[in-house]
Amino acid sequence: MSPARRLGWLLLALPVAASGCFDDPASAPDAALDAAIAPKDLPDLLDKPDAGAPDRPDDPDVTDVTDAPDVSDVTAADLPEVSADLGPRCATSAECADGRLCGPDGRCAPCVPSDDRCPAAQHCDPSTLGCVPGCRSDEGCMATPRADGGAAPARCDLARHVCLDCDVDDDCPARSVCRMGQCMVGCNERRGCAPGEVCCTGSCVDVQADIANCGACERRCSVSNGVPACTAGVCGLEACTAGFADCNSSLADGCESDLQGDPARCGACDVSCPTPPGAGSASCGAGRCGYTCAAGMADCDGDSRNGCERALTSDPGNCGRCGNACPARAGASVPRCTAGVCGFLCNAGRGDCDGDPDNGCEADVRTDLSHCGRCGAACAAPANAAASCAAGVCGYTCNAGYGDCDGDAANGCEVDLRTSTAHCGRCGGACMVAGGTPACVDGLCAIATCGGSFADCDGRSSNGCETDTRSSATHCGMCGRACPAAPHATATCVASACATRCSLSYGDCDGDPANGCETDTRTSAAHCGRCGAACVTPGGTPGCSAGACVVAGCEAGRGNCDGLAANGCETNFATSPSHCGACGAVGAELCDGRDNSCDGLVDNGCPTAIGGLAGFDYTSPEYGTGTSTSTNASCAAGQVVRGIFGRVNGNFVTQLNVICGTPQISENRTSTPYRYAATVTGSTDVGTVGTAVGTVFRYVCPGDSVVTRIRGRASPYLYQFMLDCSTLSVTGNPGSLRVTATPAATSPTWGSANGGTFDYPCPTNASGSASVLRGLYGRSRRILSSIYTMSVGARCSVPSITVR
Repeated sequence: MSPARRLGWLLLALPVAASGCFDDPASAPDAALDAAIAPKDLPDLLDKPDAGAPDRPDDPDVTDVTDAPDVSDVTAADLPEVSADLGPRCATSAECADGRLCGPDGRCAPCVPSDDRCPAAQHCDPSTLGCVPGCRSDEGCMATPRADGGAAPARCDLARHVCLDCDVDDDCPARSVCRMGQCMVGCNERRGCAPGEVCCTGSCVDVQADIANCGACERRCSVSNGVPACTAGVCGLEACTAGFADCNSSLADGCESDLQGDPARCGACDVSCPTPPGAGSASCGAGRCGYTCAAGMADCDGDSRNGCERALTSDPGNCGRCGNACPARAGASVPRCTAGVCGFLCNAGRGDCDGDPDNGCEADVRTDLSHCGRCGAACAAPANAAASCAAGVCGYTCNAGYGDCDGDAANGCEVDLRTSTAHCGRCGGACMVAGGTPACVDGLCAIATCGGSFADCDGRSSNGCETDTRSSATHCGMCGRACPAAPHATATCVASACATRCSLSYGDCDGDPANGCETDTRTSAAHCGRCGAACVTPGGTPGCSAGACVVAGCEAGRGNCDGLAANGCETNFATSPSHCGACGAVGAELCDGRDNSCDGLVDNGCPTAIGGLAGFDYTSPEYGTGTSTSTNASCAAGQVVRGIFGRVNGNFVTQLNVICGTPQISENRTSTPYRYAATVTGSTDVGTVGTAVGTVFRYVCPGDSVVTRIRGRASPYLYQFMLDCSTLSVTGNPGSLRVTATPAATSPTWGSANGGTFDYPCPTNASGSASVLRGLYGRSRRILSSIYTMSVGARCSVPSITVR
């Protein structure tokens, strides 16, 4: 919109906003419309640049009045220039040039209200005496269409200089009303709102989203330190004011947290300012954590991570204040700071004995004879010694050739180490001569004399008279006389005479001194451990190892299974069950026609027959109604169930009985170990439970298989029955034989799919042997004139195995 058009609209709106009265009281504006354009808003509107914004609002329901004919063709060039000097003075309009008129103030002006000659779409402004937008007659409204689509308005509102857009509300589009002859967005009791909106104080609002009318008219949403929101008619939080946050997620207190100054939530809800080491308290400023140092502490390095890291009361580098370093002193390792005042601490072994701080700890109290251990402690020298100070303790150093051997400082260095045999050369260095008498010469031990058969043959006094000439093979009878050696023997000296001693494990078994100790008694079978001790091994070859007889080898088929050499190869592998074929090999019998266990018996423990089957090892639960006459259909001793027969009447199994057979073992020798399968002979019907009513059924397990499982449906009656068949075999080896059942077939299903299912497989015992069905039990009941099977249960037995 051009500047001229915007100025025209503002001048048009001012009387509308200020008048406060209308021809139609029902169209009187509400407070919101009265305040639509206030004088305080005019400077902002006039100063805003025309940035290409459209002249027409986007809302299609709002009538566009910006292009009314009274302003649409007006440009800045059409308006008279208004200035402080309106023109020359005049008495009549004839005295004015350029078509100007003589105004009421006696000056020529572009126009005068009393003789308004402005264009029809403009009028003369009495305050400026210039033509401004706004009609001055009905002619200025001829080109402006009515909001209701009718002919152009017949008149111009001369009081307000506006073309009337409407007369009544119905002339206006939906969601608008007629106010001061203009269609304006709004509503009243006659003009409703669009679906989803409510008329509140003359305006259509969406109470589901309007923060001023949230959920109901005049129910305004407000949030402390934030921008409210209205969602689905419920007040909420749109956003918090910069620097604030809703940390407790409670709308009641709004954005309650001051992120700029609250140490508990500094800069963000989850940021709590820590109190670093040495700090008295934490703080928050401009959303950044800070802290205040505790008394006597300071942050001297400016690093917030370590807080107030310096104790000004005790830190020698920052004593009393940051950067105030205490000076180092001679002999003091570290300056010290006490209560913020510099001082120094002498190093270990140093002392400030003259009291002068400038030369520091000048005395070494570890070695100073005048200050030994502490200032003023002087050391004195005892007899035959010079005073000393070591490690701060007074002592003394003996003169050359003397020693303090009793540890008594009172008598000083009392021993002459040059001549004392008890302290020769050093305290405690007593001279001792084995086999002789000692002496001390110039502090060195010496031999005075040797005694008896002992002699000093190596010429060293340190080991004294080291040689006993009575037993020394190198000095036998006298120094230098050595005894000769022999093979595998050691030369010896006995009573000062030479002799021979055999080396360990050797012996002089032939009595010939020329060949020395010729026999190795560790390996000689003729002289095992000693001369003449010969080894004998029955059933084998003798040997000698480490001086003990051993069995070097056994004859074929024999063995030394007890590990004793005395009885030789005592075991015959062919007849010993404990050493069958080899020592420690216990033979396990296999059913293969051979004696595998070396007990003289062939295939002992192999199966010959299936026995037992006289009682019942397992009884299943009773499936069906348990209150009627008991029934039983069981095979005779030694027999198993190989089939079933009975009757079915409609949905019920009315009669149920068993077919029995006798199991036997069949040995198959086509491979080893032999295989043992059970065959079944005979077919005996057992039991006549129930009335012969319904359709007969009969089923025999195929081949040599027998019944090992029953299944069906029951409760309260026996509705359905079926069974599974398995072949039987004997597996395992003698001593661990078991009966194994291998599934073979499943019978048809008799009856109906009523009631609950049941399933009972005959169990396997702890030894792994399978059990087989040997009978059925249950209950029957008379229903009308017939007897029905009401329930059924299984009775199973584990066959026993007869062996050779």
